Amino acid sequence: MLRLSFLALLLALAAVSCASTSQRADPSGAPGELETADQQPKTGAGSDSDGASGPQARRPLSLFHDRRIEPSRYGDGDNEISQIRPFYWKSKGPRGTRINILGPFIRYRENASYRRLDILPNIHYSARHSPADERMWWFILFPLAFLGHDDFLVLPFGGVSHGLLGLDEVMLVTPFYARTKTISHHPTDPDVFTVRHVMFPLIAWGSDGKPGGRRKFRVAPFYGKQKWRDGAESGFVMWPFYNWRKHGEARSYFVFPFYGRATTPTRRETSIMFPIYNRVEDLRTGATDTAVYPFWRRTRGSESVDIRRAWPITEYRRFGWNTEEYVAWPIWRRAYRDDGVEFAKLTWVAPFYRRVEGVDRKDGRHRKKTILWPIGRWEKARDGTREVAFPALSPFDSPELREFAEPIRPFVSLYHRKIKPNGTREASALFGLVQTRRDRVAKTKKVRILGGLLGWDRTPQGRHLRLLWALRLRLGK
Repeated sequence: MLRLSFLALLLALAAVSCASTSQRADPSGAPGELETADQQPKTGAGSDSDGASGPQARRPLSLFHDRRIEPSRYGDGDNEISQIRPFYWKSKGPRGTRINILGPFIRYRENASYRRLDILPNIHYSARHSPADERMWWFILFPLAFLGHDDFLVLPFGGVSHGLLGLDEVMLVTPFYARTKTISHHPTDPDVFTVRHVMFPLIAWGSDGKPGGRRKFRVAPFYGKQKWRDGAESGFVMWPFYNWRKHGEARSYFVFPFYGRATTPTRRETSIMFPIYNRVEDLRTGATDTAVYPFWRRTRGSESVDIRRAWPITEYRRFGWNTEEYVAWPIWRRAYRDDGVEFAKLTWVAPFYRRVEGVDRKDGRHRKKTILWPIGRWEKARDGTREVAFPALSPFDSPELREFAEPIRPFVSLYHRKIKPNGTREASALFGLVQTRRDRVAKTKKVRILGGLLGWDRTPQGRHLRLLWALRLRLGK
């Protein structure tokens, strides 16, 4: 009951805080006059709660509610962010709408082509609504039901599905019998490969119904063989101890776990006591890659790939322009990465220290991020925004993790500050009990204490003292 009461209190405070953001100041009011929402005259559509203009100026300053405009990290426009902490987060922008409720547990995504709802761990719904000839929908109640625009599958009883597990059709009749179809849409030689299963995966047989066509037979784990129309075949005897495959000039066989060999006209791979020893040879260039897992690995003869491992002491890897090296794995790690969009340098001292420095290939803008876990995080974005947070909640950091953690951030943060390129400053301290915002564009300053129980505003129209979330006392200009 105490938990329910506390939850109800939080929701009530959030509702009151949201309601207080709709108040309007009366520039002509006399100093000392007490204002309420009913007494305040309405202002123009372009004004904020204090008479200043601009969408950012209309932002509430509240521990429980926030609404703001932020540039997309993809550089294709702005996102409108709104949230009711600690339960609800929403982003709406050029790439669609994203909603998180209770962190990652309830997620909704929508854009011009599709919508998706996930309620972890059991309920998943997705629908494609554009273009019109590709409309479809799926509903999964994992692991019991798989429903869709032309699917109905209820486990363990059975049903029919199209597209499940990459198969064009699955018909299930209890766990004992199933039939699958894979349809080839070749323009001149189409076929339908049908396989019947009894007590899956023990017994199976199937064909495409054409002489010399694709065939499959399996009595697991004793024997199985599959043959394709182009002559390729694969099979096993006493799986997984012996299996083979051939396709054209390519051959492979494996006697698990003792010895395996795979050859093609350009490549040869040998495995002994898998996965302990493995060697790959490029027959065209003579390049080799030899590994004794996990302790030693060395490549030779390749200009684009260089790997040297003496685990756990040191390791160096280079793939083209991308390099990565370890010392005393997993303690110290450094990497240089170039994905064509950004060149980045990354340094880790696990799990306490992480630093990222990146340069945009297109415009040369820099970004920096330093995490000293669990003490704090310091960051400078490409657009010049600077951010500081104490403590750092996780030694790992990504836009996705921040998205899920943002609704609870003020409640677990001793101090957080963000400074934007236009000079706007935002800060919160003591788990969100003290919040400040200074907007240099709108020429406003706001202070909130105890989630808005006490506050102070300064705008071009005057100064106000806030009391009990909804009341304001005009102090003069």
